[in-house]
Amino acid sequence: MPVETTAPPAGPRQRPVLLLTTWSVLLVASAAIAPWAQSALGVPYDVVSLVMFAPALACAIVLIRPAWLGSWWPRATARRVLGAASIAGLAVLAFAGCLMLVSGRTPTWPPSDLVVPVGVFLGLQTIGVLCEEVGWRGLVQRAGERFARPSVVSAVAGFLFGSTHLGYWSLGPLPVLVFAVTATLMSLTITSIFIGSLWQRMIPAVIVHLGVNFSVLGLAQQDEPLATTSAALAAAAVMLALVVGLKGAFRQLSPHRTHA
Repeated sequence: MPVETTAPPAGPRQRPVLLLTTWSVLLVASAAIAPWAQSALGVPYDVVSLVMFAPALACAIVLIRPAWLGSWWPRATARRVLGAASIAGLAVLAFAGCLMLVSGRTPTWPPSDLVVPVGVFLGLQTIGVLCEEVGWRGLVQRAGERFARPSVVSAVAGFLFGSTHLGYWSLGPLPVLVFAVTATLMSLTITSIFIGSLWQRMIPAVIVHLGVNFSVLGLAQQDEPLATTSAALAAAAVMLALVVGLKGAFRQLSPHRTHA
């Protein structure tokens, strides 16, 4: 498991604050265009929401000004990435199991109202989640690590990610707050697991995020905002607790552990 360390301070050509500011502006612009594109293309929201692609589109700033970010994370061995992916799978099982227990339901899968083949649905959802993760747990996380601890960046990014889900705003402040905290716990789970380069980190990130989404989708009743409930919050807390516990256990068992 990765040990939390702060990234090297920003170099003379790096502009992490300016990068994050520009990314945020591009994110808002892309998100504003998404509903129009959704309608123009005739893509049902039940298949995929095009706003999911906005965080990745906003990352275009890195292609234009790569020096503002500096270097990405170094690569890790395939064995360590496989281990992170395995832990991500266990985290998803913990989330789904807890949500089933608290809600008293069993999952229904695939959704009965799908208008596209299951494979198309899974593919589009995976791409959408990857685009969200590239933006939030990729660019935002790496740029934020230039001036704050990874866990702090992850918590702030997760809360902002959750609180900006405008589709839940009509439910009132409390459900939005619950969802934002749930998203924060999911973000901390992901950043406690992932390791290696950007794309290596995206493997466990997508596993956790997609697993959480599908768990909620499979257990929610029709039109029920299950992700904004205390049941989802409790499941996310259990998921994070499991990962933190496994992280501590691996540190204890590590042959490189320093003894007093």
